[in-house]
Amino acid sequence: MRIITIKGIFEENFCGFLVVLILAILGILNQWIISGTSSIFWKNLFWHIIGFILLIFLAVFIDYRKIPFQIVWILYIFLIIILFILMIFKRRWLYFGSFTFQPAEFIKPILVLLISLIASKEPTPYINFKTLIKLFILIALPLILILPTDLDYALIMLVMFISFLIFIGIPKKIFLSLSIIGLIFGLIFTPLTWKKLKPYQKGRIYGYLHPEKYAKTWGYHLNQALIAIGSGGLWGYGFKKGWSTRLHYLPAKHTDLAFVVWAETWGFIGVTLVLFLYGYLLYFSIKVSHTAKDWLGKYLGLGVTLVLLWQAFFNIGGCSGILPITSIPLPFLSYGGSITISVYFLLSLVFNVALKRHFFK
Repeated sequence: MRIITIKGIFEENFCGFLVVLILAILGILNQWIISGTSSIFWKNLFWHIIGFILLIFLAVFIDYRKIPFQIVWILYIFLIIILFILMIFKRRWLYFGSFTFQPAEFIKPILVLLISLIASKEPTPYINFKTLIKLFILIALPLILILPTDLDYALIMLVMFISFLIFIGIPKKIFLSLSIIGLIFGLIFTPLTWKKLKPYQKGRIYGYLHPEKYAKTWGYHLNQALIAIGSGGLWGYGFKKGWSTRLHYLPAKHTDLAFVVWAETWGFIGVTLVLFLYGYLLYFSIKVSHTAKDWLGKYLGLGVTLVLLWQAFFNIGGCSGILPITSIPLPFLSYGGSITISVYFLLSLVFNVALKRHFFK
């Protein structure tokens, strides 16, 4: 009979903690390359320190099985109110002096928690129709409020949480019916939606489809990103030596195109390292989900995995020309207090499940 000790539990999850720490260090290093010792670098460092402390505290001292549903529900309502106010004033962020707060980032961990709590109460692993409608409403409400000010973010979050519901388990008949309805609505409303898009939103599509034709206008971001990534070669230019980074050819290099800066600086080897670390983190989350002793733990691990996967997929895909460029930041490498704290909060759920799974009776 295997005896589980506190030391053994931490040793079992040591690689997961180590990968998070390494990614945090690489993210801090990346912002140093971009910003030097400016205020952006120090803010980024501060958010990583706060985030890592939050991760350790929530993972060790909070039991995910005892999280009050009422508290999560109150946080959800609070964020909905803030998103509604921001929609009225057509803004994405709240400003507190030199700090900004983006509620859309925090709706992700709250939705993961809320969906997992509700789905785990089902008598079977599948979501029944009544619960499915309830979850659709919970997902749709914040996305409708985000849509007017951040279209691409709302659509990507839709992909995140619809895929979450699919992986949790939707009965086959309901899934096929909803897929047909979704396809019909897509065919009807896509042309209407295209007419309502703003010029810069259409421009992103034009720049993606014809990057050379719109190299100096809509395709500028993508072209500069591809030039920087390609010029990085095998080993990259080295620390603070990337031409596109130093000469400020890359727009949004702190946030949306932070991955491009890393690729130019450290080349194929550096990109491979980051992708390997991301891959291990996703593997760790899936493993935690698979080995969890209850449905809540399984759903939390699954939800966090999908959020991180889609976030990285759309950012890196946009930077490399596989997908249109979006305003989605890349966890760890991109600058931003909201995205940083949100990611550490999400990871704290995974590590909480990993640490607590041995304490089931």
